[in-house]
Amino acid sequence: MSDMASLAGWFSAISHRVREREIRRQILSNRVRKAVVSGKYRGSYVADRTSAPLREFLTALAGSLVGFWIITEFFVHTTRTNPLYTLAVFGLIYSSQVTFFKYRLSRDPSYRVPKCRCAGRRNDDTEIVLRSRESAILRIPKSLFGVVFYTLLLALVYAKHADAALPLAIVAVLVSARLSYVMVMRISSLCGHCINIAALNVLILWLLLY
Repeated sequence: MSDMASLAGWFSAISHRVREREIRRQILSNRVRKAVVSGKYRGSYVADRTSAPLREFLTALAGSLVGFWIITEFFVHTTRTNPLYTLAVFGLIYSSQVTFFKYRLSRDPSYRVPKCRCAGRRNDDTEIVLRSRESAILRIPKSLFGVVFYTLLLALVYAKHADAALPLAIVAVLVSARLSYVMVMRISSLCGHCINIAALNVLILWLLLY
């Protein structure tokens, strides 16, 4: 009888351990399933949050590229103006405007930047972009470096040494790409003037390369 009792106790212990392991397995399975579902929802939320700004950014960038290229070609065919002159002048104008807006926002946080409705832009939150840390380097607005770049480009084109601006043009495109990434992926806000500058930088680099 004692052997039968001990055997029954042994089976009972094993059965108990099996049930415990099954319970732990189910708990772990539920946690994994919840994590996967949560991850899917989170991924869906991130995708929804970034897809609209990305679409609008790409649309605006394409519109700016086409628009500036048409204007440049117009001046080339009507006045024989070097296209780099036209692009550099536009870049100087937009960079100066952004620098001014950055200064006004630092002095008056309630200041509202005039909206740019060109290229069908609706999500134009220039104030949010210019208040971000990515809009400055060591507290110096990146747009101010743009003013220097476009001024130098004008001088080099005038001196017929435009090729010397190629390294600066590459840096300008990389800086614009970084700010574009921040606008779309991090703060989900677009700056119309910044998109125009990015388009100008791409066109300038293209002309210097080809």
